[in-house]
Amino acid sequence: MRNRLLAILVFMGTYSYGQVTDLPLETYAYDTNYIVNYGNLLAVRVVAPRRLYDFRLKNRQTGDLIKYRPNLQTAFGLGFTYRWLALDVVFNPKWNKKKTAKYGETREFNLKGTLYLKKYMLDVLLSSYKGMHMANARDFNLLWDSQYPYRPDIRSSNFALSFTIPSNYKKYSPKTTIQLDGKMKKSAGSVMYISTLYAYSLKADSTIVPAGLAASFSPYAAITKMNMLHLQQSVGYAYTFIHQNFFLTLSAFPGVSLAMGTVRSDAGKYNPVNLNFILSSKNSLGYNTRRWYAGMYFIYRYQNDKLTDDLALNYNLGEWRLFIAYRLHAPYILHAVIPK
Repeated sequence: MRNRLLAILVFMGTYSYGQVTDLPLETYAYDTNYIVNYGNLLAVRVVAPRRLYDFRLKNRQTGDLIKYRPNLQTAFGLGFTYRWLALDVVFNPKWNKKKTAKYGETREFNLKGTLYLKKYMLDVLLSSYKGMHMANARDFNLLWDSQYPYRPDIRSSNFALSFTIPSNYKKYSPKTTIQLDGKMKKSAGSVMYISTLYAYSLKADSTIVPAGLAASFSPYAAITKMNMLHLQQSVGYAYTFIHQNFFLTLSAFPGVSLAMGTVRSDAGKYNPVNLNFILSSKNSLGYNTRRWYAGMYFIYRYQNDKLTDDLALNYNLGEWRLFIAYRLHAPYILHAVIPK
């Protein structure tokens, strides 16, 4: 039954541009002095996410950089959590026509999922953006009319598979602090060990360096295609502060990334292999009771790749999300469709 449900949810996420946020499996007991679980209640919520993304090509000798960013706008959606299943379906109608006229059109796809095992977490991220504008054109005194320099041909894709081990899993649950399937009764924290397989691709019909800026970069920067694979290890700490029904979660996970891949440019093909710094963080702030919870969370990830001695590419991924939810007793049909 669970396998069929997972297949259906992935299908929904693919064709409705939705988002599978978490698929938790409750398989161990919390310390009830610290955590109360509301997995037996159905939580129905309204969400308003705003995704963040850009990539930057940097001359490591002069500091010159070119920043490309998609036109991302605030979306909205509905979701629910019950037992081991959570689902948000999010739509982005791009109602702000002025922003589209200014920054150009971006086609985007995002799919996220999390599987909670006994005391571990498995996170999956898949995102794709096509159509980007040069966000720092003013730094080069470039002239344009009402629209930023726009490249409808640039496409960037990201895939990440992360395995997280929290050391203090009985007293501290990331599922409770981020997904809010329960409530933290006391302040607590945990060291986190995160291993990640991360893949990144970039494609364009012509070089991503504008013709007027070619003199500021080496010929290897005239990239038309790139595929990079990363093996990453992070160690950090997360802590949740509790005051009555209010909570604040802060975290930071620095680490290292072994990057390898293939880059095609006007100067030819080359294969960078290097060790780089990475940083990720998950944070939340809000109000949580047995019936109502509301707040916001912020997720951020920084990745840097050294391509040559004088060239680097870094990218930032993140998301702000506002939410408000109400917990109620689940209808009988959910007991049969979503087993414990």
